[in-house]
Amino acid sequence: MQLGKKLIAIAACAFMAGGVLATASPAAAAATAGKSEASYYYYYGAIAVARDGSIGRSWNYRTAASARKRALRSCGRSSCKVLTTFVNGCGAVAYNADTNMYWGGRGSTPARAKRNAIANAGGGRWVAYQCTDRYR
Repeated sequence: MQLGKKLIAIAACAFMAGGVLATASPAAAAATAGKSEASYYYYYGAIAVARDGSIGRSWNYRTAASARKRALRSCGRSSCKVLTTFVNGCGAVAYNADTNMYWGGRGSTPARAKRNAIANAGGGRWVAYQCTDRYR
């Protein structure tokens, strides 16, 4: 075989191998790594706030329930409530002094989560935010 034909054959094999890898499903990739699809691709977080402004956060949990539980625990007050839960993204909490209330929001970036929380609050300022390791 001529050198040119060998290079074309090698390039074709490399292209085909790359195509196969690129079309593998997330479930197949997760199974190959020995992890479930949910735990491999989804990182959950939550933010909880108490009436006195105490804040609890969590990030990179395998389930939304475990993220909420950790945020409540880290808030440390009996009046704590989870105001936002997010997955592979960011969450934020805003405070509106006019209504004396806290509101949660979420977004794909910290800035979007903060804007969403402020919009949900009807104005005010953000007081806390948190992102999972996988966001955007």
